[in-house]
Amino acid sequence: MRGGEHVRTLALTKAQGRPLYRQLYEMLRQRVRSGELRPGDMLPPESALTATYGVSRITVRAALALLVADGVIDRHRGRGSFVTAGEPASATCLTSFTEQVTRSGRRPTTDLLGMRVAEARSFEPVPLPFPPATRVVRLERLRRVDDAPVALVRSYLPERVVRGIAPDAFATAGPGQSLLHVLQHRFGVEVVNGEETVRPAAVGASDAGLLGVAPGTPVAIWTCRAVNRSGRTCLYEEAVWCAPHTLLLRQAGDALTPSEMS
Repeated sequence: MRGGEHVRTLALTKAQGRPLYRQLYEMLRQRVRSGELRPGDMLPPESALTATYGVSRITVRAALALLVADGVIDRHRGRGSFVTAGEPASATCLTSFTEQVTRSGRRPTTDLLGMRVAEARSFEPVPLPFPPATRVVRLERLRRVDDAPVALVRSYLPERVVRGIAPDAFATAGPGQSLLHVLQHRFGVEVVNGEETVRPAAVGASDAGLLGVAPGTPVAIWTCRAVNRSGRTCLYEEAVWCAPHTLLLRQAGDALTPSEMS
């Protein structure tokens, strides 16, 4: 059975004690591992997966987002989801969005929407991993792929590690649009470890306007805390990803809750 065909019915149930999106993710990934779905095959559309497995569209999108993050499938707007590999590739918040999108043959660009410097306490209720009085630089950027908005990213860095940073530190295209690139090549900061979480949400009106979607559209909220070689936190990020276009997400534990993914 090939990717464009309707899959056989396999029941998903909360009684298994695992989120529905995880069950669907594991079933689809097993089909790739077994060779039933091979590189180049197209997965059934979201509507078919929703009907076949009896789950919501947000559950399907969360499962597909994990497959994208693992490098198992690639999603093309207007075309569908295609198998790219039989085994997951590494994908963490230490991986450059710019590099991954470029390697996929697409064009990443970034708009720097704003930069603000203030004490960490002024950004509450964002749970920053810095002492309240720490001077923090907040960057707000809109990431695009082939001109389509895919993510709204808010990055928080201790001012001491990027002293003197200004908007002209970032390019709109090419390697210089990458925050990881700027940290390493302009400030000598190399992130070596990090932890991530992902959860589903409905986008608010303000962020929806920036992303070009309707308020209430299902999105994925991704957070990352990264540390440098000395073991100190040097970066905290929160990103709002448009669920249909998610490229770089990685689930940590069961960050998506069963109640949200029913």
